[in-house]
Amino acid sequence: MNGALALIVSSICYENFPRTIVEAFACGLPVIASRMGSMAEIVTDGETGLLFEPGNPRDLADKMAWALAHPEEMGEMGRKARAQYEAEFSAEVNYRRLMTIYQEAIDEVRGQRG
Repeated sequence: MNGALALIVSSICYENFPRTIVEAFACGLPVIASRMGSMAEIVTDGETGLLFEPGNPRDLADKMAWALAHPEEMGEMGRKARAQYEAEFSAEVNYRRLMTIYQEAIDEVRGQRG
């Protein structure tokens, strides 16, 4: 992924949470993905990558052509993708979220006993 211009996720199925997108973001790699389901939730069109209409090869080809013609903009999208990874998906962020969930569960159980 480190030498690529973008990761292409051309799924025509609803994906729950495509880990490959997060892995690309961790590498500072923008993603060109289908505009459907969680892919459209994770990738911000024009910010962290590009979205295309699923099942539309012309739209995908147009997005790929644009990416090839605009490497500087793609590089900026990659930097924003990395920043999103650090803010939302890093191990530290997920650890804090998990500890918050555990603490809320402990507090709820303690509140029921009191």
